[in-house]
Amino acid sequence: MILSKEFYDKCCHSYQNVIDELEKKIVEIEKCNDAAKGEKVNLAIYQFSKRYLTLGEYWEHCLELYEPFDKTSKNIIKRAYYHLYLNKNWSGCFRGSNYLKLDYFRHTGHWQDNIICESDLYYPHDCLKLCLRKFEQKITKPPSKDLYKRCEEMMALYPKIKAAFGDIDEWFQLLLKVNDDKYLKDNVEYRIGQNLHDVKVWKIYINHLKQTDQYKYLLGIYSKYCRFFLDDDEMKKEYEKAMLEHGPIHLPWENLFEFEKGCGMKEAEDQYCTPEEVEYGTQSSDEEDLLPFDKSICRRFYDTYEVYQDFALPGPIVLYVLKNAGHRVLQKLFFSCKWFFNKQPTPICYQLRTGPLEIYKDESLTLKPHSKEESFPKNIYITGNMFEMHDLIDFLPKFYRCEAKFICIPSAIHLSFDELKFLIGHGGVIKLDIDSCILKDEKNECVALEKIMEFLPNIERLRLNNVKITEKTPRALTSMKFNSKFNRIDINLISGEPFDTEEFLKFLIVNRIDEPSQSFYCYFTFCKEFNADFVRILQKLMEDYSTLDEEYCTVEVNVDGDENEEGSGDIFETDSSDSD
Repeated sequence: MILSKEFYDKCCHSYQNVIDELEKKIVEIEKCNDAAKGEKVNLAIYQFSKRYLTLGEYWEHCLELYEPFDKTSKNIIKRAYYHLYLNKNWSGCFRGSNYLKLDYFRHTGHWQDNIICESDLYYPHDCLKLCLRKFEQKITKPPSKDLYKRCEEMMALYPKIKAAFGDIDEWFQLLLKVNDDKYLKDNVEYRIGQNLHDVKVWKIYINHLKQTDQYKYLLGIYSKYCRFFLDDDEMKKEYEKAMLEHGPIHLPWENLFEFEKGCGMKEAEDQYCTPEEVEYGTQSSDEEDLLPFDKSICRRFYDTYEVYQDFALPGPIVLYVLKNAGHRVLQKLFFSCKWFFNKQPTPICYQLRTGPLEIYKDESLTLKPHSKEESFPKNIYITGNMFEMHDLIDFLPKFYRCEAKFICIPSAIHLSFDELKFLIGHGGVIKLDIDSCILKDEKNECVALEKIMEFLPNIERLRLNNVKITEKTPRALTSMKFNSKFNRIDINLISGEPFDTEEFLKFLIVNRIDEPSQSFYCYFTFCKEFNADFVRILQKLMEDYSTLDEEYCTVEVNVDGDENEEGSGDIFETDSSDSD
């Protein structure tokens, strides 16, 4: 029997009878020495599904015969979804405007393959924060304050929803707080499909559809309920009454009840979205969307400029606001009047990166790897991302201010500690990747880790090179307060002296990511000259710690030149390939 005996025993007598008939057909087909018996079994299940709500085990059995996500598989998934069954691994099939809003975020393989859209950030799911970070690094202008507010609300709501799963009433009320009907429907129907015997969820859902006057949708749910609970005459009467009041609707069933007949019904599955053939989030290339920057715009800017302006506020106050305004206020002032930009010509750039063309789009600037100096605006104000700036040091004197949250500097850059402080001194950096840079202080020595971390209270992803760890470092780190949790730390070519390993581990434990199902990766590579006995002790300690939580924690300690460096793989890395 394909269906588990435990589930079968819970079914009503009438449903057991129809299952017995289906299983008997399947056994007879499989006895035959027929090359097409697999397809005949699937046909038997398909014919059954035209009359009765069909369980997930049968849909999974149908899919065994076909390649994942080919045309036939997609049709089976489409049919299974109508029958309230969904394997979360199928969620990547539902693309475009039809993607599913589950508390489990859709995956299409490696995180690099997932295109994050703004709509992914408006409902609670297990990867909401990671999606926000990837979205921030992809867009060309700052996300709205409303989006950040919504994300914060949904991130706070997600663990409550997960914790309340055992209490159906509370769980359902929390789903309602999302204020997203599709999110509620997708998650309730997913739950029903995983356990069709959960009558309480069925009835709470049916009552909700009544209370919200979603009668057409309600009739479809009634039709499914009555084709699983075949002996529930009371619900069938309730369904009949609702059909007479709010029908007709199109239904795909062949065994229509008397009160369902005569309504011009034909096979239709438009009650649910279906997997689409088009690629999710298809976008045209930058080359098609963007035009090279027209430098004559700068010359034309002052053609209509008025030197003398009358403001309601006194002049000194206006100038004070200009000098101290953040980038959002400053941008609004620039949009309101050219006078403000003339007084403080600081072009605001959300994303600064290198690419094949020199392009401005929204608030983002793309330069060629070795652009001429005159291509770089003076007094530029960086507010979001800075990726792969090959001539960064040459351009630093032209920066007005840097408040970038995501910084990635390519290899072979010599970076002084003062220059690094200029980039990260605002304290808002979330991701810092200078793993391939040569970082030195004013004495041309490696910088102590704690001196760098002082400027990174919001860091989540960190990659450093040529860093010093000393006896003072662990205590200094554990005394710091971080606003975010780390999900990845890579430190390469560590120099210095032995330190308190237990205190250092405490720093990692307190500040590592602790969200459900989110992994923590940490890789330390020491210089060959570092005390070898100490490194072995640290290796053993970190290995023991990783073993306690193997699924979600990886901490490796190596020595330069003899490690099997597998630390470069990244489940949610935004590197140069993301920014090109």
